[in-house]
Amino acid sequence: MRICLVSSSFYPAIFYGGPISANWDLSKKLAEKGIEVYVSTTNANGSKKLDVECNKYLKKEENVFVKYYNEQITNKFSFSFLFGIWSDIKKSDIVYIQYLFHYTVLFSLLFSVFQKKKIVACPRGSFSLFTLNNKLPFIKLLWLNFLIKPMINKIVWQASSYLEEKDILNKFPNADVEIINDGIDYDSFQNSILVSRNELLNKFTGITCNDVSNIFFSMGRLHKIKGFDVLIDAFNLFLEKDKYAKLIIAGGDDGLGNKLKNHIKKLIFVTFPYKAHFYTKEKKIYNLNMSDLVSDIIDEHVAVEHVNFSKILINNNQFNFENVWSSDGIHLNSYNHTNVFIQNILKELKIHIE
Repeated sequence: MRICLVSSSFYPAIFYGGPISANWDLSKKLAEKGIEVYVSTTNANGSKKLDVECNKYLKKEENVFVKYYNEQITNKFSFSFLFGIWSDIKKSDIVYIQYLFHYTVLFSLLFSVFQKKKIVACPRGSFSLFTLNNKLPFIKLLWLNFLIKPMINKIVWQASSYLEEKDILNKFPNADVEIINDGIDYDSFQNSILVSRNELLNKFTGITCNDVSNIFFSMGRLHKIKGFDVLIDAFNLFLEKDKYAKLIIAGGDDGLGNKLKNHIKKLIFVTFPYKAHFYTKEKKIYNLNMSDLVSDIIDEHVAVEHVNFSKILINNNQFNFENVWSSDGIHLNSYNHTNVFIQNILKELKIHIE
């Protein structure tokens, strides 16, 4: 079986956060099952471009090939994608499309329908009220009604949570939707090295503090949908009870970095170390001594993606607790292992290709 995975961005474009890692890990796991994964993507990485060879397939792993189409206008358009994606799709058995409101989605959907290919689309929160009501909502409405709706019966939708399933069905009641969330690679967190909170804080902020009672860590692109301003305000209140607590926010700036920095300066913990950019291949080494993993997302469809934290603080009354269990302070999602996720998506792919 050959899958054409179409995504507007792909590893190592880490600016875009979780979906990049999820698609990269998924591609490798599918490849381990003997499935050929050919990724058609662009060289976009935020406002910059990846330093990669473009417009040809590059072998990344056994059975994993990636073609980075060069964009003439970053995040907006690529002529080479327009003229190359037809051939990529033609050679594949299944077309697996990421996101919704992007030119790569439009052309890959149209060409897949014309070629009568099996289509699986993962909108990744594109149907959420926040997404639909922000940034060109009228254009998005036209996009859904005139471009997506005519093809709705040709697509199997992959929802990352039961909330996303509801969002999709709310817009298209007759859509074929399967819930398969990203899960986590549980094994990668089993050989961690315990470090003190002081060492951990110094490692990622460059600041040494003698007294560190608790460390709160939240990671995500600095965008208003993540609700980091609410998290900062909440932490400011927490400091009244625990003045030695520390908060680390990690993520690439997606337009909110300076605003968050100014927000922090106005509060009483003005000297608190703020880290706006954080990414390291060593992340699994330093995961055991955080006090809390903080999820502070306004309206995205998320699963628990870490299991080595004593508890989880949720500032979102829509968080999906249906598949979460707790034992001795450890929280796991029912899809808590990458291989479990792979088995599920393979099952669904098999169903829809037959």
